[in-house]
Parts: sequence; structure tokens; C-alpha cells
Amino acid sequence: MKEKMIFGISASPRKNANVDILLKIALEEAAKEENIRTEILYLRDYKIENCNSCFACCNEVAANRDYPCIAFEDDMNLLYPKLEECDGLLIGSPVYFGSMTAQLKTFMDRTEGLLRYSKSKWKYTLSNKIGAGLVVGGNRNGGQEFTLQAIHYYFLVHNMIVVGTGPDPTPGCYLGASATTYPEKGASRKAVLQDELGVKSAKMVGRRMAEVLSMLNK
Repeated sequence: MKEKMIFGISASPRKNANVDILLKIALEEAAKEENIRTEILYLRDYKIENCNSCFACCNEVAANRDYPCIAFEDDMNLLYPKLEECDGLLIGSPVYFGSMTAQLKTFMDRTEGLLRYSKSKWKYTLSNKIGAGLVVGGNRNGGQEFTLQAIHYYFLVHNMIVVGTGPDPTPGCYLGASATTYPEKGASRKAVLQDELGVKSAKMVGRRMAEVLSMLNK
């Protein structure tokens, strides 16, 4: 069977903190499946400019370019090949003011040139790949579900296959991996490890991604 690659994308500005920890837990679970490879990309390590909505990436000017974005020559040029290489994306973000981080939104906006109406060779780059979300909030109901939905919306716009935590009866249905750092609320970089259900949901979503990729590989 062909080897499949899952990239975890950490949108946390904090190194080795709660989102990074939960991503590692999820991807370690995914890697238990045969022929699944994993790697984490940390958006904080990349210099990415804000999209200026010029739409040049979707016009003929992009047709013969090496990379889809015409406006900027930045570290997105390092990430586009990673997106092309992957078979699945597990996007992780802390919850800021009830939604995703600015780093994640900037990354998402800069993938406009990968969509169905692009004129570049990067058209359909993410189409039919697997996508799942992972979020950490300071409170149990602190915006995690909304943030997961926003991540899912991104996958759906790219015509990706969205997966959740799978059929395990306990702890029940999750849109994706969702955890809280309560009562420490992020003061501890390892507070997420106290959330038993959150850690389990991370393992479940990693396993589910691997299962679906393995089924598609048959």
C-alpha cells in the first residue's frame, strides 16, 4: 500500500505549549496505522504576509508562475509544496476571542490560488484530501466548537473530505479534537494534559484520519 502523509499545522504562537502537545498526541496515534507518516509544521516559524485580495493568483498572470501567489515572495512558497505533498491536514489552533488565531487565518487566506477557479498549476491542490481540526480553549465552552467549524469551512471551500473523531461511543461525538486548559487557562504550557476528554479526542481524531486514509488507499 502507498504511504500516506498527514501534516499537522500548529497555529499557536507559543512553542511547545498546549496546541503543540495535543497535535503531537494526535499524530502519534495516527502514525500507529500502517503506512501513515506524520509531520508538524509550525506557522510561527514562517514569515507570511497578509493576503491583499488582489486575485492575481486566480488570473492568467499566475498560469506560468512557480508559485500561486503573485503579490508576495515569502515563506508561503515553502508551504505550498507541503500542501501538495500531503494526503491529510490536521489544523490546530488555540482559541483567541472565540475563534482561530491571526496566524491561521493569514495562512488560510494565502491559499486562494489553490482553489477551483485558480489559473495556476496549483489548482485543486487540496481537493479530495482529508482535513480535521484540533482546538484548545481556556474554558470548556470558550469558542472551541465555533473554531472547529471555521476550520471545517476552510476544508469544505477547498473541496476536502472532513473527518471528526469517529465512531467511539465514549466520550461521544466530537467535531474534532477539542480541549480546555481550565482552570489554569494557559498559564501552564502543559495544562491541556489535565483534560482527559480533550486528550482522548485528540487520539480519536488522529486515529480517524489514519483510518480514512487507509480505506481510501485500498
